[in-house]
Amino acid sequence: MKLFRNPHPKDLQKLIEKKWQADSIVLHYTGQMFGIGCRLSSKSAISRISQLKQRDEKGGYIVLIPDLQWLYDNEIEVPAALHTILMQFWPGNLTVVFPVKDEMFEHVAVNGKVAFRVPSDNMLRQMIDYLEEPMISTSVNVSGVPPAADLDEIKQRYDAWFDLGFIPHDTSRNEPSTIIEYIDKDTEGKPVLPYLKCLRESSVPFYNIKQSFQEPTVLFVCTRNICRSPIGEYLFNHYSQMRKLPFRAKSAGLMGDGAMISLNSMQLLAEQRIMAQEHSSRNINPEILSQSWLVLTMEERQRDIIRANFPEYGEKVFTLLEYIGGEGDIADPIGEELDYYRNIYNQIDAALLKLFDILQKNPNQG
Repeated sequence: MKLFRNPHPKDLQKLIEKKWQADSIVLHYTGQMFGIGCRLSSKSAISRISQLKQRDEKGGYIVLIPDLQWLYDNEIEVPAALHTILMQFWPGNLTVVFPVKDEMFEHVAVNGKVAFRVPSDNMLRQMIDYLEEPMISTSVNVSGVPPAADLDEIKQRYDAWFDLGFIPHDTSRNEPSTIIEYIDKDTEGKPVLPYLKCLRESSVPFYNIKQSFQEPTVLFVCTRNICRSPIGEYLFNHYSQMRKLPFRAKSAGLMGDGAMISLNSMQLLAEQRIMAQEHSSRNINPEILSQSWLVLTMEERQRDIIRANFPEYGEKVFTLLEYIGGEGDIADPIGEELDYYRNIYNQIDAALLKLFDILQKNPNQG
């Protein structure tokens, strides 16, 4: 096996163009564990992998794509009920199985369904981009034997399986993906109310996935989570309940923790009979971000800070005004008089009404 570790993106592209043949079998790392894979189009390489693993030719292969947009760009019909889940958990350690009619996937489909994943490792996503087609991926092991957990074991036991290897510098994690299946028909093929079935639970808890499927969460963010983002949170939940929509909101800040909502924000909400006196500010963190399918900041600066510090969640972070087709910031009213607060409140209120129009027409706007 010719192994390339953490190549520069430009070098990676050249290596893939020169070294990766149509039927090459490749060692890769998803961001959580090692995998063996090849081009989706290479039926002969897939057959070889099945023989090496001593397993059924079709079962268990995951199709790796570079991003969620790839599905839409290639006109793959994604169940509407899955949009928010895919936006929230991809890239990440979640594999989602759903029906696909496209002939491109016939040789890896099982009962008309395909398992898709956007891996968390940035280099692997770049590789798939350079290939200009998806990869198939599965664990490095003979069927019935635990997956290989480190590079030394792979070199000792499985080196002959691979033509090439492309792996990042950090390969310390060893966690399989959580796998869920989207079900909208019963065993007789009759339509049922869509639901999710957990096929394997790992680092992404199924409880969180199911909760997000039933009630997608919008996270509003400002600086200290005491003025603007609480207004966004409480107003959003008020309107969502009035319109009988499944969405809910939470809020967070870039600094401060455990502070009460500003008195002016609380008063303005109370005028609409929205009680927010129990609000307690909280700092933004990976857990809060992972539990949110859409993150809306009050300022471009806050958006950019989140994207820089939490790049794995960057694709779902926008300013509130940007998401509704506007531009600019919603200013911080801290320390100002009630009339100034009221102006900010009205800006957020108007933005939320436009946001709900978008969510009701097309929740995949982002």
